[in-house]
Amino acid sequence: MAELRNDSGALRFVVELVSRVTAPELAPGAGLAGDLQGFILAAAGLEYLDRRDGEWWPLVRLPVVHLPAAEAERLASQLSEFLRGGSPGFVWRPGDDAPAGLQIGASPGGAVVEAGLDLGAFLAESAGTTRRSDAELALFRYRATQADLVRFSDALARELEALR
Repeated sequence: MAELRNDSGALRFVVELVSRVTAPELAPGAGLAGDLQGFILAAAGLEYLDRRDGEWWPLVRLPVVHLPAAEAERLASQLSEFLRGGSPGFVWRPGDDAPAGLQIGASPGGAVVEAGLDLGAFLAESAGTTRRSDAELALFRYRATQADLVRFSDALARELEALR
């Protein structure tokens, strides 16, 4: 699991790449590029550290995210470029109706991270509500150190490699 902790170590954005799926019918609405390269089943969320028991607990967790494989690769590439100093930051949103996204911008000693989680699809399925794009969006903003950005990038690259 790739995790991007905040600079105090009490909050983290997590992405867990679970498996690669090549059948295009498992992720309806994807474009041709996603259909040709397949999808990655993933989980994403934001968690906090409870110092009393030393465990990470979810604040918001999306149970299943269908990521076009090319978009997972793009996140890894954008992180790598950012860490090399090739960009002042980036926005990653793996599609127009994506349930998770990141925005990372350079800051002294690291970056400002904005993690967005769209709960609309989850609520539509679990609570039976009508799906409304961007209507139930949770946005979290925090600072991350350079070392934590590197760890996140490395973990994501290892997960992608394991799925190839």
